[in-house]
Amino acid sequence: MLLCKQEKAGIQLNAEQADWKDDTDDESDDQELESHYMYIAKLQQIDQNEEDADLAKEHELLASLITKLKCEIDESKNRNTL
Repeated sequence: MLLCKQEKAGIQLNAEQADWKDDTDDESDDQELESHYMYIAKLQQIDQNEEDADLAKEHELLASLITKLKCEIDESKNRNTL
């Protein structure tokens, strides 16, 4: 931060200071990019969890419907045999 203030004030940085400042600037960019990727990964995980929950509900509903239809078919067969 001091190097940034010196640079803004027009004080020329020596080569070592300039290199160090450039390196730390890159690190903050890397950290920002990594944070962004972690955020996106978390969002995708949440979306996947919601999709899994929706699929589980749909599976339960379809299984219930199949069971009811089988019962109706069996009842219909029983009525026809009497």
